[in-house]
Amino acid sequence: MKRKQILAALLTGCMLLAGCGTAADSAVTETPAEGASKEEVAADTSVDTASTESSEETAQAESESYVVDGGSPWINSNIKENVVNSDKASAKDDLNLAVNYDWAITAEIPDGYSSYDSFTEVSQIIDDKALETLKDETITGHDAELARAYYNAFLDWDDRNAKGLSPLEPFVKDIESLSSIEDVTEFILDNDRSNFTPTLVGIGNVGDLTDSSRYVTNVDHSSLLLGDSAEYKEFSTVGKLKYDAYRSLFSNMMTRLGYTNDEADKYYDACFSFESALSEKVYTSLESSDPAIYDKILNYYEPEEMAALAPNFPMDEFIKENGYDNAKVFLVTEPDALAKISDLYTSDNLENIKGYFMVQTVLGCTTDLDREAFDARLEAQRSIYGASGTLSDEKYAYAYVNAALPEAMEKAYMAKYDVTETKKEVTQLCKDVADVYREMLENEDWLSDETREYAMEKLDSLEINVVEPKEYVDYSGLDLNGLTYFEIQKALADFSWELDKERTNGTVNKNLWEGMSTLETNAYYDPTANSINILLGILDGVFYGDDKSKEEIYAGIGAVIGHEISHAFDTNGAQFDKDGNYSNWWTDEDYSAFQERAQKLINYYDGITVFGDEKVTGSLVQTEAIADMAGLKAMLTLASKEESFDYKKFFESYANVWKNISTYEAIYSQLTQDAHPLDYLRVNVTSQQFDEFYEAFDVKEGDGMYLAPEDRILIW
Repeated sequence: MKRKQILAALLTGCMLLAGCGTAADSAVTETPAEGASKEEVAADTSVDTASTESSEETAQAESESYVVDGGSPWINSNIKENVVNSDKASAKDDLNLAVNYDWAITAEIPDGYSSYDSFTEVSQIIDDKALETLKDETITGHDAELARAYYNAFLDWDDRNAKGLSPLEPFVKDIESLSSIEDVTEFILDNDRSNFTPTLVGIGNVGDLTDSSRYVTNVDHSSLLLGDSAEYKEFSTVGKLKYDAYRSLFSNMMTRLGYTNDEADKYYDACFSFESALSEKVYTSLESSDPAIYDKILNYYEPEEMAALAPNFPMDEFIKENGYDNAKVFLVTEPDALAKISDLYTSDNLENIKGYFMVQTVLGCTTDLDREAFDARLEAQRSIYGASGTLSDEKYAYAYVNAALPEAMEKAYMAKYDVTETKKEVTQLCKDVADVYREMLENEDWLSDETREYAMEKLDSLEINVVEPKEYVDYSGLDLNGLTYFEIQKALADFSWELDKERTNGTVNKNLWEGMSTLETNAYYDPTANSINILLGILDGVFYGDDKSKEEIYAGIGAVIGHEISHAFDTNGAQFDKDGNYSNWWTDEDYSAFQERAQKLINYYDGITVFGDEKVTGSLVQTEAIADMAGLKAMLTLASKEESFDYKKFFESYANVWKNISTYEAIYSQLTQDAHPLDYLRVNVTSQQFDEFYEAFDVKEGDGMYLAPEDRILIW
């Protein structure tokens, strides 16, 4: 909807939801302008209006032209073709290939996915349990009723198909009728008319980074269709795929609405012209992931100063009509982007503004309409991420329920499945890992006593949350009964809007996990709450279970826990104090030493070739790479206290956790947009930093996994 919270998006890009898995491991929730999940990406490869068979043939022809061989110092073994064309390696030369070779040879990416890995395996277990929950009529209560109402409405294809695109038509006709900039202003200020349209400027409350206990009202630009503003300067491989896929999808939808292909192309070109102009003042994904971003985005304004930021845009009226005119202070993360919107908000740009409205609205609603529109959307995502096939309707329905109503879904789930013992055991393991992290900090000889003491205070203040949040959002005021699936989208948007307005100038409740479902196969660190959050959705399969050895537990959920604690001290987390506030608690000398160590890691990753001429961007992956290494060090420290610990089994189990095969497109997208290193690098680069690895596999100079002690890049 229209209130895009840019600060939250920037935090996501930096660290907030950057858990142990890649961004693609989350459930299907996004509109085309916001990206796609692993499940969606597996579902597209050329969005022509031709048959599925034709699209798949086109995709196959395109895929065969990609350069996927090569790689240095190891082949990219996340691409199955590379594994098939290779011999099984020794762990001394390529740990990931040695451990996961046999699995990769036989594994296939499932229908509806763009990759297959341990996260997929575990998520499928959780998904099946969640579907049983949704079908269990014995589970009562308002939350279960909400989840079932959404689920059933999604699956009511008879009703959705009967209505076709008619729910969207009045919004499209309204946008088409705009004939002056004054009309645009009236449209923007009428929330009923612009409910499904990004209105150039977004507004909503977010936790303030400098005082994490309070909400601040964030005002910034709306989203870009291609996500990363860098794509508007020069297409990347995935950027071009997105541009083409969304153009075809939009044309498909518009012709169904009665427009010609030429009319659809005109709107699309106008949208792209508007976004291209705006993108000049929007931070790129790489810029947003830079740890130095915070000083740039923390721009505070008094209410009377807001209008001057975008004089052509009706800022004061916009704030008032959205219900935030009582805000005492505003945060504008990208003021130059607002100024650019003001420059573009003229009669000369009327057609481009209409194009932006039309494309964003139509594409944003594709999943909410009939089967034909939904399938066309999936086909678009397949074309972008090089996948094939689809999930069952029931699994798509669950994924959308879990994205829209995470708290309601997870409360119903836990009413069916008792997780008391799991919560108790994993909480204790979290405490054990935090204790050894204290030892690590005590032994860092490059830290001054002053910085070390505060780091320990931050560690002691760490909140440990396992399985579920301490509190849930109250959905008692939300009623979805009797609503169509399209109507549900507006009801949810209105409910969230009212909830958000009530928070203006208020206090942040850090006990909530808003927007994050515990059923996701992931875990994360929240810098503004100084908390690690171990989600129920990861506590199964290879990560955790009664049948696992100590070595497997440490390499699985243990390394995940260590990874998340480590985010408190990576190049992003280190900028937040024990109370979750953006604050410098380092001495100048210590922070300079910290940055030097981080730069060594960046330089090392910069030297890795993934395939062809494509290299890793070290600055993009630095925070996650630091967390991987520190997390593994924490588990090795804990392992040193165990008798007869099998380090060989530990490293093999760690490699098994990160087994992965992916499409070229998915890998390219992760390489250029995701803060997580590719999985084969998370295995090899991380493992080669530790003496225990060299001793367990007798790795010597000249072996492929060997890295001289002076070249190793551990931060902590």
